[in-house]
Amino acid sequence: MLGLALIPLNAYWVILSEFRWYLILTLNPVFVTPVFFLLVLVIVNAIIKVMRPAWAFSIGEMLIVYIMLAISCTIATHDFVINLMTMNVFGPWFATPENKYQDLILQYVPKWTMVWDQHSLKGFMDGGTSIYRADMIGPWLVPLAVWIGFMLVLFGVMLCLNVMIRRAWIDETKLSFPAVRLPMAMVGLDAPKFYKSKLLWLGIALPVISGTLNGLSALYPMIPHINTRAHFPVFSGPPWSLMTVPYAFYPFAIGLGYFVPLDVLFSCWFFYLFVQGQNLIGWPLGLTKLPGFPYQTEQGMGAWAAYGVLILYITREKWQKVLGSLWNQRKLDDQDEMMSYRTAFYGVVVGIAVLASFWHAVGMAIAPAVGTVVVYFMLALCITRVRAEAGSQHTAWDLEPKNIFGLVDSRLIGRGNVIAAGLSHWFWRLNRSHAMPTQLEGLRMWQSAGHKPKELLWPMVAATVVASIAGPWAVLHVAYTEGAARKCVGFANWTGYEAYGWMANAFTGGWQIQWPRIIAALGSAGLTLLLWVLQARYPWMWLHPLGPAAGNFLIWVWCPFMIAWAIKYCIVRFGGQKVHKTMVPFFLGLVLGDYVTGAVWSIVSQMLKIQGYEIFH
Repeated sequence: MLGLALIPLNAYWVILSEFRWYLILTLNPVFVTPVFFLLVLVIVNAIIKVMRPAWAFSIGEMLIVYIMLAISCTIATHDFVINLMTMNVFGPWFATPENKYQDLILQYVPKWTMVWDQHSLKGFMDGGTSIYRADMIGPWLVPLAVWIGFMLVLFGVMLCLNVMIRRAWIDETKLSFPAVRLPMAMVGLDAPKFYKSKLLWLGIALPVISGTLNGLSALYPMIPHINTRAHFPVFSGPPWSLMTVPYAFYPFAIGLGYFVPLDVLFSCWFFYLFVQGQNLIGWPLGLTKLPGFPYQTEQGMGAWAAYGVLILYITREKWQKVLGSLWNQRKLDDQDEMMSYRTAFYGVVVGIAVLASFWHAVGMAIAPAVGTVVVYFMLALCITRVRAEAGSQHTAWDLEPKNIFGLVDSRLIGRGNVIAAGLSHWFWRLNRSHAMPTQLEGLRMWQSAGHKPKELLWPMVAATVVASIAGPWAVLHVAYTEGAARKCVGFANWTGYEAYGWMANAFTGGWQIQWPRIIAALGSAGLTLLLWVLQARYPWMWLHPLGPAAGNFLIWVWCPFMIAWAIKYCIVRFGGQKVHKTMVPFFLGLVLGDYVTGAVWSIVSQMLKIQGYEIFH
């Protein structure tokens, strides 16, 4: 009940920060607001234990609240519901005779997918009114009902997939799950004397001091600051000016990186520099004159696709066992799972069929519709695996339909396929707050507390349903009050420009097959498969097959990961596992201190009505 009650408050806090002020709280694998709420709950619970011990929350109850809030952050977030609401209004509002959105695109779009009423759109864009009026909320009812239903099916399939992989990835493979270390330590799991550690308080103090100075310096420039955010160096000319190598010292990223295996950690930052370094080689050879070189998106497409195939291959025995048992009607050992394997399997099949039918109704041909839905969930498996192993901030939009279609001649795609691909851009874009890894991380924490997975089903379902309503509500409330185009700095018009610009280009100039892009995708896929073969043969090799996928767009945290790798390597090499374990509270403190500082500055910024300091981005 507490988790459900806090979800609307959490959604409003996140949307007000990210949509109104563009203060980002949810683009990392550990979200800021659930950590802050959990810390407050731990403090309040400590007081309750002294005054009314019988009323105190158990570890499991505190984890329930955290998991539900984390799930709500996968919906009420910059990369999901804000993108959705932007796509709902962008075309009908910004269509002009010059951009020809109406003639090229909108006349072919089903009416139930977006808001068309100009009076209601004006209120959304300009603000100064209320969403709680029939003339304002009325045009939103149908498209919101459609998209909320779409989201629930999407998250339901992810939950079913997690049921089928949970045992293989949590119980058998025992992946590291770096993102769960902090909340588990905060509630007393794995670190019963967590709050008594001096190293913890040292770790907390460093980002609190730097974050406080940086926040005050943003308000009063005469105060010195310690810059930890990304800084983009400016080079005078090529080839160095062709590289994007920002350096940053995010405390939370260094702290999270400490819990990533060394080979994975090394591969993440190495392959980011590997892609950027291709400009250094390509410039003297004249390759940088080719449009799109070094084909970073295409390399990502190949890497993610190959990594997805590897994941399916590695877990093939699990799939064969489940499918074989379903076919032969044999009983499965699934009594402790959130649902039976049979229910999960049919949930995946039915969910994929519903989503494919949805995109077919939008205009996509049935074969591409089924293919893109299957590819999306394969990418979801990849992101979940990356989070379970690396716990890093990731950007994964390479395999989205508009990028895949970009590899073939635009004349072969078809208008309906183009429009459906463009309208799907909102939930494909970047995937930094993806729901599936958050669900699996919740299961990992719940099991560590000694509970059965099946007990977590209804809290997860309830959190998803409530957040799917609370997220759009928060966006509407803020937009109609402040004005999406007038005051909301985080109004994601870039999402609309990307989607509609791509669709308009497909219907005007178009494009032909560009073999260098295809070769780049195939080469990256081959490299990923080669790394898997080499690591299987030479376990000491530091290049992990997830590197080309996870490291490709690791623009913000490649430098903190490199720092974390160097620190961890030295600790393990010269201090051994004992020193490594001793230093755990310090690095958890870096994350906790940075997140608390970011949460406090978010609250202060909203109270002062300014775009204040943020810890990331």
